[in-house]
Amino acid sequence: MSDEDWGTATWRYWQQINNALPARASFQNRPPAPVRARIAWERDGMEGVDGVATRLGFDGAIYVELKDRRCSTLGIWLSPEDVWWQGKRLS
Repeated sequence: MSDEDWGTATWRYWQQINNALPARASFQNRPPAPVRARIAWERDGMEGVDGVATRLGFDGAIYVELKDRRCSTLGIWLSPEDVWWQGKRLS
């Protein structure tokens, strides 16, 4: 048996997000908007996750805050194709 404290360690849930984009140096803060993000988890695969969009990159990338224990950061940058919100037309 390992000496690791699996009862309280949160890092054990962390997974890389394969479709995350690099951080943006320039962006605009936007009013928080509820969204559904398509996340490609390292181990769990593709999944829709609820989040809040708060920033828009000048290249169109969208910053989505996630409250998911698998995400080791406060949020991630995603391409617009990976983010849906009420009223968005699906192509």
